[in-house]
Amino acid sequence: AAQSVTVDTISAMQPWPPHERFTFPHFSTPEQPQLAERINRDICNDLLEVDPNTVEGSIFQMAWGDPAHDQPQRLYSLKWASTEPLPKVLSIMFSGEQCGANCEGLTTHYVYDLDDGHRLRYDSLFTEDGLNAVDDTLRKHWRAVVEDHLKQIEDSLQVVSSSFDDRQGLEDALAMYRQCLLERVDQRPYVSDIEPLDQGLRVHVAKCGAHVDRELDDLDEVSMDLPYAWLGPYLRPKVASLFSR
Repeated sequence: AAQSVTVDTISAMQPWPPHERFTFPHFSTPEQPQLAERINRDICNDLLEVDPNTVEGSIFQMAWGDPAHDQPQRLYSLKWASTEPLPKVLSIMFSGEQCGANCEGLTTHYVYDLDDGHRLRYDSLFTEDGLNAVDDTLRKHWRAVVEDHLKQIEDSLQVVSSSFDDRQGLEDALAMYRQCLLERVDQRPYVSDIEPLDQGLRVHVAKCGAHVDRELDDLDEVSMDLPYAWLGPYLRPKVASLFSR
């Protein structure tokens, strides 16, 4: 039987400016409490960088930073939503802004197997042959999207009326995408996120632009929806049972 999951909200106000209110999910699985404990601990460790079982004070303390000790705030505008897209799969989407050396938008899904509470990651879903086949499909799709975008930029450069700055920006973007295609030619696709949906798995491949040239990269992450029926032969048996209705 599917595990029943309930979610509560942990909420706390940042104790210094900008006094942002943070909320975070806390899951319960009454029939098997250890499942929820494993999930809660994994999300807290990974996103908030604290162990909820041993932390003294707020679970948000690392995310808030500490101006008195020159520790910058790490997360801003954190929002989340949880769904059970399949009977034995829990998916939690987080969005906001994440800051380290640079700040960038954050949208990510934490996906869990409700049989044992372990996180499902892209690489862990497939048999060895299956992973090669899915990698190949994603790589071809990603290359086709980037090459199409490249062609659009080349077409834009044919427009004589563009200003010098516009042309320079387009030429820089062109060089970046060409370099990206070159660098990734023999690489596995850079899968940045997986999102289980009702009928298939949405897989996101990371953008080309590194921090320094992020403003040149106006192409969003490339995503591809892979139907569960198509994925079936490539999945490990345990995962196949999760991804079937």
